Amino acid sequence: MILETDKKIIGNKFKEYRKSKQLTQFELAEKVGLNEKQISRIEAGLNYPTYLTFVKLLDVLDVNILDFVQSAPLTNNPLQDAIMHLTKNADNIELKTYIDVLKSLKRNLKNFKGSC
Repeated sequence: MILETDKKIIGNKFKEYRKSKQLTQFELAEKVGLNEKQISRIEAGLNYPTYLTFVKLLDVLDVNILDFVQSAPLTNNPLQDAIMHLTKNADNIELKTYIDVLKSLKRNLKNFKGSC
């Protein structure tokens, strides 16, 4: 089941890629065989593209599926996404440090909340 937020995320990604290629919605629609209104609804998160349309959009916009997926937010929580983004390319030593720091911060927050 696709959540409404997923539709918006996907739509926004297609909009970003279209703009980076300096295409109008009309030009993109012509290249993938849709009408401009359909592209508009996909970008607005109102419609989800069919599998075939999704593949055509990726092809016309010259986007690799892995790049598309990796650039999308991982959760519906921007704060969690920010933490995941910070740790994405960290090596094991950095990850262990992050974990230790976060555990310490969490303990201190609990102690602080308990003293209020």
